[in-house]
Amino acid sequence: MFKKNVIRVFVMGLAIFFLGLLSPFFRLKPLQENKFLASSSASTVPVDANIFVNLSKKMIPSVVNISTVTTVKSPFLQGSPDDVLRKFFGDLFRQYHRGGAGRDGEDDDETAQSLPRGGSPKLPKAMSLGTGFIIDPSGLILTNNHVVADADEIKISFTEASDEKPTDAEVVGRDPEIDVALIKVKDKQGMVAASFGDSDALEVGEYVMAVGNPFGQGHSVTHGIISAKGRTAPDFPLANYLQTDAPINPGNSGGPLINLKGEVIGINNAIDQRAQGIGFAIPINIVKKVLPQLRAKGIVARGYIGVLVDPLSPEIASKMGLPKSIEGPVVSHVYPGDPADQALVKPYDVILEFNGKKVQNGSDLILAVTGVNVGELVPIKVFRNGAEKSLTIKVGQRPGTQQLAQKGTEQKKNIKKPSRAETGMMIEEVTPEIARELGIQDKSKGVVVTQIAYGGPADKAGLLRGDVILEVDRKPIKTVDGFYSVVKTKKSYLLRVRRNDLQGHDIFAVVILNLGTGK
Repeated sequence: MFKKNVIRVFVMGLAIFFLGLLSPFFRLKPLQENKFLASSSASTVPVDANIFVNLSKKMIPSVVNISTVTTVKSPFLQGSPDDVLRKFFGDLFRQYHRGGAGRDGEDDDETAQSLPRGGSPKLPKAMSLGTGFIIDPSGLILTNNHVVADADEIKISFTEASDEKPTDAEVVGRDPEIDVALIKVKDKQGMVAASFGDSDALEVGEYVMAVGNPFGQGHSVTHGIISAKGRTAPDFPLANYLQTDAPINPGNSGGPLINLKGEVIGINNAIDQRAQGIGFAIPINIVKKVLPQLRAKGIVARGYIGVLVDPLSPEIASKMGLPKSIEGPVVSHVYPGDPADQALVKPYDVILEFNGKKVQNGSDLILAVTGVNVGELVPIKVFRNGAEKSLTIKVGQRPGTQQLAQKGTEQKKNIKKPSRAETGMMIEEVTPEIARELGIQDKSKGVVVTQIAYGGPADKAGLLRGDVILEVDRKPIKTVDGFYSVVKTKKSYLLRVRRNDLQGHDIFAVVILNLGTGK
């Protein structure tokens, strides 16, 4: 028995000895030594935990709050945020004022929402809130054009201090086609200018911060990421927008979108009201290009060639017998006498290149053309009749928005129903789909305004897209043909119109549509 115990102890000791020798080969590394896990953990820790604190301290002194007062030309609130078809202007914030604010500076709700009745009441006033940022110590401030458009008064506040007296500002220049305005204040003390970054260098997913005056709250900061680049807006075809999920609200219009270096890389100007976290900003590199003209002339002269183009779909390409390798917009119309016509560009040409830059779609063409100096001779390459053709075109000056709208109207007029009166708007019957989109009753009868020509008769009457025209000269209107059966000569017409107000309630007004001569 003793012998067996001795043998057992000897074997166990021998086993322990050999395990000790082999243990380095079997020992597991500690978790913190796992290089993959260590690097993953390190990447989640920001380099500067106070990055947005520091950015706020740097940027807020350069940001200003803007308030404007505008005389409303019609009994409707122009530029209403509830105008669904103007979703890219969702951050415009206005209220009615016929007799000013109520006691203690509070709005009189009854006065604010009522419409003028009889007699000759004073035209109502609209107050708009927005944002801007200082770009030069001399007092120059950038903002959105729609913040200061048609404003009778522009007031600037640098802080939210109760004893601060707002400073008067005036418009130096405006560019409605990309929604940018340059304004200047008389009080130049303590001006802290913001610095510009490079919006082309941005990457999707990059952190950004927005600064603005949401709902009149004053300097407020939010942060998010760049959600996408190159977004297009139907009202502004000259710019490809930055999309961000940094919260942007009414009043943020004109405020800066900045990168982590504290540089302005965009101007916040729009939200999509149908969703959360979908905001849009004008890339600062586009603004840089027009800024010298805004400073010197107050307006922007852009290149223009005078064509209409359509996307080249596979069906159209097949019908035209084009090779699969051909990409570019197809010319649908050439305006007689314009630069493209003089350069012998023809309908059905596929535009491949402009000024040495490849063109893949209509947006590319617009950006390429408007980026060329007026009067410059540039090459244009088209695909025609199975072969590439090189032409030279002398770039003209882009007409104003109103002139472009008239050109488009004239083109449609030449193609279809030329006998209809020129009202400066396009209308359609109210379908259930349109009714749902506009938030009106499905059984509503009338025609809905779908497009307005700037400066035209409908615009001067105060009509907006989304308005439902119920009656003309006291006659009910149910169809487009019914509307034009009444509106067909150059004179004034009495229109009864329906629209949703800011609270979603129906409001009605009678307006005058003046087509020119006649009584």
